[in-house]
Amino acid sequence: MAEIPYATEKEYTYENFIARCPLCGFRNIFNRVTDLQETEPIGFREVVCLNDQCKQTFNINGDLVSPAFRMLVFDCYPLKEEKKYSYCILNLAQAYEVFFSLYLRVELLFRPFSQDPDQDLNELNVLLLKLCEKIKTYSYRNLRNIFVNSVLLTFRPSSLEEASQFINDLDKLTDTPSDVDIANLPDSRLSQLLQMLKQSNINELRNQVVHKSAYRPSLDEVEDTIEETRGILFSLERYLSIDSDDINWYNRGA
Repeated sequence: MAEIPYATEKEYTYENFIARCPLCGFRNIFNRVTDLQETEPIGFREVVCLNDQCKQTFNINGDLVSPAFRMLVFDCYPLKEEKKYSYCILNLAQAYEVFFSLYLRVELLFRPFSQDPDQDLNELNVLLLKLCEKIKTYSYRNLRNIFVNSVLLTFRPSSLEEASQFINDLDKLTDTPSDVDIANLPDSRLSQLLQMLKQSNINELRNQVVHKSAYRPSLDEVEDTIEETRGILFSLERYLSIDSDDINWYNRGA
């Protein structure tokens, strides 16, 4: 029996795994939800070529392992090459919101849960639903303010019980943080990043694009916004150790 070949030409986006068939050369775009029916990174998978004249089996592997907000930023590069500048802005604004949401899951759920191995997984799942329900109607500005104000706080929940109360009180963190409070952070680099985040106009630019004016951004605007987004989010990711959306990453003390 012939060995099943691997695709060597691959591309990865948030929604798709793209692989050139090693047998016929067809460029396959496998949608993660519809075609692959999974959203976890693909470590190994047998797939069937989508070319009707081929339909042969080959293997894919080596998927990009990155948090969703990073992949949304990386997706901007092919969009930029196709001159789909409006979609770049939408991706970047979404990347911010996805990062804020990930931060809340990590700080309010994953880390408190990892500190006590005897805590109930069912309770964690209940709180996850509670958090999602709480933040689903928040605007970009509210999420940003909650994120910044949470970073400014010295208190961090150490149990799911404390996390539950923190979630109840999220509305109290929606006010715009003051420049003075941000400047008073002991870590000057973190202070600088939070100030950059506060000053970013990505939500206003996104609103111009999606609302009735249907604003069309320029290449310069897109390149500046990509650079700004990477500088802010990727740096905050490292500073705050928001490395993964996988709870097991934090359970092992990473």
